Amino acid sequence: MGGILISISQRREHKTNEIIDAAEKVFFSQGFDKTTMENIAAELELTKPALYRYFKNKKDLYYAVILRGTRILSEMMEREVELKNTGLEKILATGIAYCKFYKKYPDYSRLMIIPKTDKQISKDCINLQKLSEYNKNHLKIMCNAIEIGKQDKTIMNDIDTFMTAMYLVESTTAIILLSESLDESFKTLNKNGEDFIQHSLMLMRNSLDNKKEQGNNYENSSFKWKSKG
Repeated sequence: MGGILISISQRREHKTNEIIDAAEKVFFSQGFDKTTMENIAAELELTKPALYRYFKNKKDLYYAVILRGTRILSEMMEREVELKNTGLEKILATGIAYCKFYKKYPDYSRLMIIPKTDKQISKDCINLQKLSEYNKNHLKIMCNAIEIGKQDKTIMNDIDTFMTAMYLVESTTAIILLSESLDESFKTLNKNGEDFIQHSLMLMRNSLDNKKEQGNNYENSSFKWKSKG
């Protein structure tokens, strides 16, 4: 009996992943607003009633897709931070992780912006609850880096840890969005969005630096995220 139950569970998990794969493809190509459950069902050659047996609505499926991206971002962030020693370096590493993620996974990045502006969030959505835990962990990583920086005296000691973490996370997201929207303007100046992101990270870093005279070199290798992917 147990083997039968496991087999059923495995089949359902496999089908769920197939649906998420298809939804990911449609969301990436059409965006959240233009995607419908009909589109996703058609991609799978599945009926709508069958699709609804796995996901109750488009938002539920959408959160399942961006949960994948959030997991990748979390792994990248933890890896970047682990490689650094000082608090200031770890803070910068979180920003670099965001930017590397944006560059390598632009489709996920664009989709992941939507929850910040979505006013009708389903509180009982399991995937949304998981996303919330990941987002809390991102803030925790940033807060820990700030506290380490205060202890090792690489950043100013008189700043509010949580408020600073929020500022850094939201500012990095805004910088990435601006880098896209101002792309044409950058071209007229022989610049590009990556130059803007790199310069912005430098300004954010220096705003926290407790020893600014040692850290104002724009060409510092800490900022060289562009060519490494």
